[in-house]
Amino acid sequence: MRKTIAVSGTCLAALLAFAATEKLQPLNAKTGLWQTTQTVKLTGLPPQMAAAINPTVTYKGCVKPQDLSTAAWANEGSRLKCSSWTVLKSTGTEMEVKADGCEMGYGMTARGHGNFNLQDSEHLTGSIDYTVTGNGQALQGHASYTSKWIGATCSTDTN
Repeated sequence: MRKTIAVSGTCLAALLAFAATEKLQPLNAKTGLWQTTQTVKLTGLPPQMAAAINPTVTYKGCVKPQDLSTAAWANEGSRLKCSSWTVLKSTGTEMEVKADGCEMGYGMTARGHGNFNLQDSEHLTGSIDYTVTGNGQALQGHASYTSKWIGATCSTDTN
């Protein structure tokens, strides 16, 4: 029995060591100015509030080389101040992220999980499903993103 536990422990340790050394691949996207359209839907709201809170917005942002392998790519889209963004998986064409401790204002915080997919070096789509809690309430949300590369140079009015 002790040998079985020792062997299992050794195998588990080796597996964890392998997983820890697995390198995340940066997205194969062009850097520079990107335009993103974000659509947000919250469920559980009265219709009049949902109409005011669930907008579709389009904005531009500057993507730098370091953003292609970090959760900063996802964070740019959310524009939230989160205590942590973690890249769970990243290949040249896919990125899976999670966020925790996102400040929503009015005593509300959010946590979420999302995926982004690169169709080619100039087009990205993605979504984040999240839960907003606080003040005795819990709401479910879904944000979808469509991004396209505009050009290699970022203007001064983008981040």
